[in-house]
Amino acid sequence: MALTLEAIYTDKIFEATRLQQPHWMQDSRRFSYVDRAPDSETNTLWLYEVATGARSVIIPEPILQWAPEDRIKPFALPGEVEPEAAETGDAEQDRKRSILPISGYQWSPDERRVLIANLPQRRASQGDVALFIYDLAEQTLRRVTPERHEYRNVKWSPDSRSLGYVRDDDLYRLDLETGVETRLTDTARAQVYNGRLGWVYEEEIELADGWAWSSDGRRIAYFQQDETHVPQIDLPNYDDLHLTPRQTRYPKAGDPNPLVRIGVLELPSLGENVSVPQTLWIDLGADTDIYIARMQWTPDGSLLLQRIPRLQNRLDLLLADPQTGATTLVLTEEDPAWVDTPGEVTFVKETDQFLWLSDRSGWRHLYLYDLTGKLHAAVTEGAWDVESLAAIDSTRRLAYFTAARPTALERHQFRTSLDGGDIVQVSTGRGQHAPLFAPDTEHYLDTSSDRNSPPQVTLRRKTGESVATILTNPLPKRQGHKIGEWSFATFATSDGVTLNAALLYPADFDPARKYPVLMFTYGGPGSQVAQDTYGGGGGLEQWLAQQGYLLAVVDGRGSGMRGRDFKKVTYLNLGQYEVNDQIEGAKWLAGLPFVDEARIGIWGWCYGGYMASLCILRGADVFRAAVAVAPVTHWTLYDSIYTERYMRRPIDNPEGYANSSPLTLADKLKGKFLLMHGTADDNVHFQNAARLAAAFQRHNKPFQTMFYPGKHHGIEGVSLHVFTLITTFITENL
Repeated sequence: MALTLEAIYTDKIFEATRLQQPHWMQDSRRFSYVDRAPDSETNTLWLYEVATGARSVIIPEPILQWAPEDRIKPFALPGEVEPEAAETGDAEQDRKRSILPISGYQWSPDERRVLIANLPQRRASQGDVALFIYDLAEQTLRRVTPERHEYRNVKWSPDSRSLGYVRDDDLYRLDLETGVETRLTDTARAQVYNGRLGWVYEEEIELADGWAWSSDGRRIAYFQQDETHVPQIDLPNYDDLHLTPRQTRYPKAGDPNPLVRIGVLELPSLGENVSVPQTLWIDLGADTDIYIARMQWTPDGSLLLQRIPRLQNRLDLLLADPQTGATTLVLTEEDPAWVDTPGEVTFVKETDQFLWLSDRSGWRHLYLYDLTGKLHAAVTEGAWDVESLAAIDSTRRLAYFTAARPTALERHQFRTSLDGGDIVQVSTGRGQHAPLFAPDTEHYLDTSSDRNSPPQVTLRRKTGESVATILTNPLPKRQGHKIGEWSFATFATSDGVTLNAALLYPADFDPARKYPVLMFTYGGPGSQVAQDTYGGGGGLEQWLAQQGYLLAVVDGRGSGMRGRDFKKVTYLNLGQYEVNDQIEGAKWLAGLPFVDEARIGIWGWCYGGYMASLCILRGADVFRAAVAVAPVTHWTLYDSIYTERYMRRPIDNPEGYANSSPLTLADKLKGKFLLMHGTADDNVHFQNAARLAAAFQRHNKPFQTMFYPGKHHGIEGVSLHVFTLITTFITENL
């Protein structure tokens, strides 16, 4: 059966399902998740019993319907109209429109209630939202917010009696017994936010939530971010008569950055009628041009902060006293290139010991420290990288973690003693594994896949023994289609570096034929495309394979999970080693007996679009065609945190910025080139594509282009158009 682009991008026949928002209960005997209600298209909350395998609905679908006036006043969620105005006369349609969707949930700490918070997504257009709580014992759903507002970063208090959240960029607490809302900060103003972070922190430090309860609920620590001096970017709105732009604060490389402070609030008792509590500001040092990459409470009620200077070549772990604001240095990581944050640290229960990730040895490994800064043990070591810590069994002093071992293609689960010793592989089979452990570490949910097989979720004992299959992905709609198989290979570059590659062969592959090749690339620091994991469906690749193409991906220098030196060799010279290795990969492919060396192309999105642009320019005699979607075309046009991490500021590295830009090589274009971009892209601005187009025009270089008005970085909602254009371009020019 022939594949169609409609089947891939409209019917989504390759799209795998996921176990949505799994969450272990405190007794470690059950976990909750989101799935469709029985015989319904409505999402609701389910519970799975480990001992019996029984699945039950926690919130029956009828309860999710708009309640009568005496329970919940009807109102509209973002993008919906009021239920009263939405009545069509079609009872079934009106019923569907009255269902409360579940896009997110949180259990109360006492696990008696569930918060349903259908909140705006990060960086999406913000609209009014509401908060609902479902009471398990009473089997009732009630709206707990008195008015519709933009609620962000909503969290239960540790005693389950109140909610905290950010509204209008200030922090509030809501007493769930009385419905009284207490304002906790009053310093928000234009471009100054309490308890949340702006665009660049969200994107590049992966921090959107900017506040946290202490474990006893007596204090709140929060970020205050000031973006007053960050330049404003105006993204044009072509649907508006006068092009009224969407405005965002976006620091480009070398621009003024957001200023951050960490404040601590001593909370009044519930019901106490007091003014806004005073904030104690933490001493972060004299240098204000810094990043605070993480903030967390310690088990004993102190604060841990990760401070990084603008150069990003050092990370200081600070211990802060929430009563005085004083800080002491616990440990420092330094690197001649850059230091990556290890994320929040995990403590060994009932101790001040914690696990710390570092590549100081040349490979990313786990180290056991305490809050005095004493190093107790190198928990893991060897010529391989730890990906992440999965769990700590504090009683037995065991660490469970995933690592790129035995090869960078894989992610297996391992365990070892916190004090160092033998490392035992827990997972089996090929591919990659992502475990989610129960609190007691006796069981875990294992999400696993390989390049040719979609994710499966299995309930396992801590030993790796299978207990039950939770989720399979048969993908019935793709049955009957001729599906090619991916395989892996390695090759050596001309300077003797071994690189990993993956190739997709057509289902009817004939080694006597000569095939054109389309390479896909990303190439950003620490990324990987040649992995043994299901990569989101691969529908485009399978369609092209049916048309008689070979598909290939190559991980060059700069990619992840092959040690510190392999990744950081690109420092100050982005686009050099990475592009060289894609060209080397194309030359290796051209030497295979079944490859047509005159018909090799490459495409990519974002950093991959940047790579594809440079490949068609630097590799003009190797690549016949290239497609660049939303590419960076000069690093001065991209954000400060990401760019300066790898390139320093433009003033520090002008030669590196010039040499890394496709704009400076526009006169080298020989092959066919397709440039695509969304005009409302708030990540890689459309300005990048416009400047590259202008450079080609100055040099009288023909190329094709497509812009998408109002679309963001993912060019959302028009996938069929995007990939129809790409495949048409490829089949006509390769």
